[in-house]
This record gives sequence, structure tokens and C-alpha cells, in this order.
Amino acid sequence: MSNPTYYSAIYVINRSGKYASRTCFPEYECDFLPKRIPLNDLADLVADMQKICFKDENKKNKNSERLYDMFMATTERTVAVALTLGYKKGVIDYKEFVDGGSATIQMSSQGVLPTQQPWLNEVCRSKRILKKITSPVIQTMDLIDKYIRTTLMKKSKKVNGSYLYVEKSPEHGEPEFLLEYYKKYGFKEFLLGNKLDEEYYYMKKTYVGKSPSLRKTKAKSMSPNKTRKSKSTSKAYSV
Repeated sequence: MSNPTYYSAIYVINRSGKYASRTCFPEYECDFLPKRIPLNDLADLVADMQKICFKDENKKNKNSERLYDMFMATTERTVAVALTLGYKKGVIDYKEFVDGGSATIQMSSQGVLPTQQPWLNEVCRSKRILKKITSPVIQTMDLIDKYIRTTLMKKSKKVNGSYLYVEKSPEHGEPEFLLEYYKKYGFKEFLLGNKLDEEYYYMKKTYVGKSPSLRKTKAKSMSPNKTRKSKSTSKAYSV
């Protein structure tokens, strides 16, 4: 079986219209993905992915509802969702992916930082084929870098990088693995508020110099289990 064909895009959330609009980058194919996705459909799509990466069965649509409420929240706003989805040849429905990476971007100060910064949450890989292939999370993370640098940093000169956090005592997985995993993407651990946190490790990636180039890596496929979800609206997971 041939490798899936991947398509990548940032979906920028429009709360008033209750939809997310597609933003593409020239380094990635995106034309198969819809130009707009209603927020309830986007919530269902991400929840479907999280059945694998978070082992969340979405019983009674609780996870879909949580994600929709998160997309619609007006404080600690989730501003975009990054998607990389892979398809077998001949597929006509964008929801019928066989491999995918996703993450959300939330603007937050965490009650400590002087200004709101972009925080990565819900980082997920949903692999539905047995074949060993490079993780689409690699493309998803690069897509996020590009969006932050070309859009968010232009909107606000106070945006200085990207941030994330990892649970110290996750229900599943090992935090040490996650800390090393994110270091491969340029993140470094830091003290939020200059003091130790009993629940989370905090990590930051500072952007310097020119825009990051597309990673044409052939690295071994790595599947993050779960990353911590939006602090203001949900329970916590590890990646």
C-alpha cells in the first residue's frame, strides 16, 4: 500500500459566524481540505481524532461538546486549529482520513505573563493504519510555527514565541518522554512566574531570525500520546 497523501492547513476560528476558515501555506498541499468548517463539525473531527490519541470514546458527545465550547469561549480564546490529515487514494470525504496530526492554539497569559501568548494544546496523532510512516505531527508543528510567525506576531509585536505545558503526574504516559519530545521541536523548559509549579512543567519556544523552513525530515515516526488541554476549560492530559 502506498503512503497516504497529506494535506495541511490552519483553521482560524470565527466565533460570530461559528465556523473556522482555512489558511494555507505554500509549502503544504491543502486543496482537499474544505475552505470552511462549521465549528460543531470541527469539534466532531478533533474528537474523532482524540478517540485514538487520548483514548476518549466521546460518550454522549461530551468531548465534542467540550471542544465546541472551547472554540466558542471569549476569554482565554482558542484562536485556531492546526490540521494535517492523510488520505488513501480515491477518498472524497475529508473526514475519512487514515492518519492525522492536530493541535489547538490558545491565546493566554496563564494569569502570570504580562501579555497573552500562543499556547499549544490538544496535540494529537490519530494513526489508523499499521504501516510505519513519519508522524504528521511534524508537519503540524511546523505549520503552527509558520502561522505564529507570519500572522500572530504581525498582529501583535508582544507575541514572542510559542508555549506549552506538560503534566507532572499524567494519567497515561511519562512526562520525561514528553519533555524530551518537545525539545526536538525547539522548546525549552522555563519557570512560569519564576517559581516551581506542583502540577505542570512549562516550555517555551522563542522565534529568532528568519521564518523557519519546512522540515523535510525522514526521522523515525513518533506518536505523541496526549498533550495538556486548554487550562481554562478542560481536564488535563499528557502528550
